[in-house]
Amino acid sequence: MSHTASASAKKAMEAVRSRTHRYATLLFAELLLMLIYPFFTGIDFRRQVFRVAAIILFSAALYAVLGKGRLTLIAFCLGTPAILTRLLNVITHAAVFAMADEVLGLAFMIFVTSVLVWTILADASVTTDTLAGAVSAYMLIGLTFGLAYMLIGHLVPGSFRDTIEPGKQLSPTEYTFFSFVTLTTTGYGDIVPWLPHARALAMIESIIGIMYPALLISRLVGLHSRKRDAGEEH
Repeated sequence: MSHTASASAKKAMEAVRSRTHRYATLLFAELLLMLIYPFFTGIDFRRQVFRVAAIILFSAALYAVLGKGRLTLIAFCLGTPAILTRLLNVITHAAVFAMADEVLGLAFMIFVTSVLVWTILADASVTTDTLAGAVSAYMLIGLTFGLAYMLIGHLVPGSFRDTIEPGKQLSPTEYTFFSFVTLTTTGYGDIVPWLPHARALAMIESIIGIMYPALLISRLVGLHSRKRDAGEEH
């Protein structure tokens, strides 16, 4: 009986370490995507670096949802085409791959982000793994909306405007910057949503940016209180 309990505890600890590693990998990939491009010169080259970093992010996102049964299968069905299409876009620069790249990438990111947010909010324990996942999920929301803004910008030209350089074509990194400015509700600078679709999506992201931390904090506080009450009863 003691041996069985020890084996179960060991498996649980291994599962926690494994998940922590997966979330840490995803967090590293997210930071890489956002921070690596300023260190490369040339607009076109920066875009290529950004696309390669996005491939790494997609792969890390797949890694993060391993072991979730059907959800993992769906993630692979969405993620594999997204990764291959983006890779072809990096190699060929073909317009057809560029549009498919954005659509497939957005579909994959919406699914993975939803799964990760739900997993974190439904987690019954407060651990380092939970906190790493919470940060990763928050950053995924910003990156996912960045892809959505980029797709809107391509489908409906003029949806976003640069107030410093009117008529400027925004790059993927600028859409990502705009997304995080909106998510954190820090206020707009040089880039503003101009047309209705862009403004509607920006409003939705602003609401999520306010609600997610509030729900997460209330969830963590509730779990901590429950754990403390259970400890006092014992």
